[in-house]
Amino acid sequence: MTSYNGPTFEHYLIVLGFLTILFIAFYFFKKNKHIISNKFNNQKRMKVSEVTVLGHGDRALILNLDDKDYLFISGKNSGALLTEIKSQKKLQTENLSDQKENLKTNEIKSLIEKRIRDDQKV
Repeated sequence: MTSYNGPTFEHYLIVLGFLTILFIAFYFFKKNKHIISNKFNNQKRMKVSEVTVLGHGDRALILNLDDKDYLFISGKNSGALLTEIKSQKKLQTENLSDQKENLKTNEIKSLIEKRIRDDQKV
């Protein structure tokens, strides 16, 4: 049986080389984390659709954020204004839902009125 004398110089070099590579990789990732995160997470939530200069340093932007459109107006000497722009499809669907609710309430009212009339006849 051979006797064990402990780690050799080669073992120390392997561990030291591994730790050096690990620290270099850590430094690289820490230094370039914004670039790396943009590569992996490139799903953007906000897009600028249009930019229009209104004059005297004022401008208007149409932003698309989470499938909703917003109007952003800003200027040099004035505050900023942000409002949601409703599209025609949204307005039509809202009108249809309002009409359906009105129909349902009218039907319920007519049923109640008919019930009251029937109860008064008896």
